[in-house]
Amino acid sequence: MNTQVLKIQPNNDVNSLKVYVLIDDEQHEFTFSRQFDTIANKQLQIITHETSFGEIFRCNQHIVDEVMSIVRKFFQGENPTLPQDVGNFGTLEDALKLQKPFKKLPSGANI
Repeated sequence: MNTQVLKIQPNNDVNSLKVYVLIDDEQHEFTFSRQFDTIANKQLQIITHETSFGEIFRCNQHIVDEVMSIVRKFFQGENPTLPQDVGNFGTLEDALKLQKPFKKLPSGANI
C-alpha cells in the first residue's frame, strides 16, 4: 500500500507538529515533538513521535526513516514538498511471506 506524508502542521508549541500520513486510502494523524540537549558542548535536536506511530510502522522501518527525515527538515525551517511518497506499507503477513525458512542442521552438527 502506498504511503504518503500529506501535510505537516505546527501546533501551538513551536516544538510540536501534527503530521498527516496516508496509508492507501486511510489517513492518520501523529504528533511529533522535539527537544534540545547539549552533549560535548554541541546542541542536539532530539525528535520523538507518539507511541501509535511506532506501533503502526513497526514492520516498516523504511517508512519511519523517511517520515523522520521530512519532519527533521520541517523543524529545521525547510519546507519539504508535500504530499510526498515515503514507501510501500507492508503488513506483518507480507513480511512473513518474504522470510526464508531456516535450514535444519544435520543431527550432531556443530555450529
